[in-house]
Amino acid sequence: MLRRRARNRHPDRAPLRLGLLAFLCSACAVSSPTTSSPSAVILAVTDGDTVVVSLAGTTERVRLLGIDTPEVARDGLPAECGADLASEALSAILPIGSTVSLRREVVARDHYGRLLAHVLPAGSNRPSGLTMAERGFARDLPIEPNTALAESIERAVSSAMAARRGIWALCPTSDR
Repeated sequence: MLRRRARNRHPDRAPLRLGLLAFLCSACAVSSPTTSSPSAVILAVTDGDTVVVSLAGTTERVRLLGIDTPEVARDGLPAECGADLASEALSAILPIGSTVSLRREVVARDHYGRLLAHVLPAGSNRPSGLTMAERGFARDLPIEPNTALAESIERAVSSAMAARRGIWALCPTSDR
């Protein structure tokens, strides 16, 4: 009689398996949860959820964790409702030339090669993605395992939608 090996026989090895999986993922670099980086400087705001920074002598595209904003016009496609407003809102929160810190979580890069991080203005403990959600310029986009602020962002989006702040006052919810 063949006996099946029980799954999770060694639950203490689960973090090891997760780490190995992340290591094998060619598009993902792994860092420890909520790792802060040295200061970076905002070079450009690409759209409502992506910025370009100068970090330790290199230029990095950074995707804000936990949020999604309407897409700007690109590749012959029109901009989604509120895209320009979201970009302008992020530009006001993170002006070009401002100093920021980047707080990373578990998976450090997305499949486009962008650094994934919470971007905090200098001297602030408030991630700009949470501010964007509170002001009504973003929806929540939790992607495991980078979900440290998922509940806070979800509450902020719900509140902004109910109050019809930002893009929620202008755009039909079916557009996002």
